[in-house]
Amino acid sequence: MPTPPLPHDPQPQAPRKPDNDECCRSGCTFCVLEMYQEDLAAYEAALRAWQQRQQAAAAPATPAIKKPRKRP
Repeated sequence: MPTPPLPHDPQPQAPRKPDNDECCRSGCTFCVLEMYQEDLAAYEAALRAWQQRQQAAAAPATPAIKKPRKRP
């Protein structure tokens, strides 16, 4: 059963993929397709970090197990 996200740590949102007609194919310095790829890579890294935080927060705390003392 998946754990619900923590309220103070919202899940990152994926960037909107540009439509094919948004790129003019003229080699712009700031091409919308290249910027999308950069935003997507940043989103994927943020999502992995968020998932790790969620798993760490949902992990049950394990009590310390004391070893029995040896009697002399």
